[in-house]
Amino acid sequence: MSTEAEILQLSLDKFRWKTEGKIDLVADLFDDDLVFIHITGYQTTKIEWIGQLRSGSFVYNRIHQREATVKIYGDTAVLVGKADFTVNGGSLYKLIYTEVYTQKNNRWKLVNLHTTSTY
Repeated sequence: MSTEAEILQLSLDKFRWKTEGKIDLVADLFDDDLVFIHITGYQTTKIEWIGQLRSGSFVYNRIHQREATVKIYGDTAVLVGKADFTVNGGSLYKLIYTEVYTQKNNRWKLVNLHTTSTY
């Protein structure tokens, strides 16, 4: 499997884990220093975001990826995609997102996630 395909699959796995409530797997993928910029411009940390997912204050009901591309820059991978996110029982967001992964201890870790709407 190419590195690009590996990152694409990892991103899809992350979406599946979120909708299935497998928060431990999501937390393991997120780097401890993750920066997450929401569509509102609000910035959260890994600890803050995982806490919201664990508490159920934010629930991913469905995520449908429309498209995604990956570019590799040495030990860094940048994924840009479009997806429909259904959250908190029915709110639909059509988002463009950027995910930045880096190799740490021979594993890909998500270090930056930035979302914007709409496409």
